[in-house]
Amino acid sequence: MEQLFVNGTMDANQAIRHEKVQDLLADTHQSNLNGEVVDIRRAAFKTTLNLLSNTIFSVDLANSNFDTAREYKEIVWNIMKEVRRPNLANYFPVLKKMDPQRVRQHMEDHFGKMLDLFDRMIT
Repeated sequence: MEQLFVNGTMDANQAIRHEKVQDLLADTHQSNLNGEVVDIRRAAFKTTLNLLSNTIFSVDLANSNFDTAREYKEIVWNIMKEVRRPNLANYFPVLKKMDPQRVRQHMEDHFGKMLDLFDRMIT
């Protein structure tokens, strides 16, 4: 992973960075034309995710028209739902090993699905 940030690699990826910034500007411009408010967090997340995924996998994971992107979004959404859910084991350490709400198991399942998705993308 550290090889992604070596000067030569960064220079080689300049075109991708430029393209993703242009995509961000185009999305912002389209929102302006439609009279919509720009959600900066969503725009920054989409741009960053597309930049990284394009650099690593040569695909935009924030593009919802792509099956793999939809699957990735679903996995991330499920992880976010799991993280938001109150976990009794956080308040009562004695419950941590029992995992009564199966939060740890659900997170392991979601991350396993994510790793499987990345495996399919690489091979």
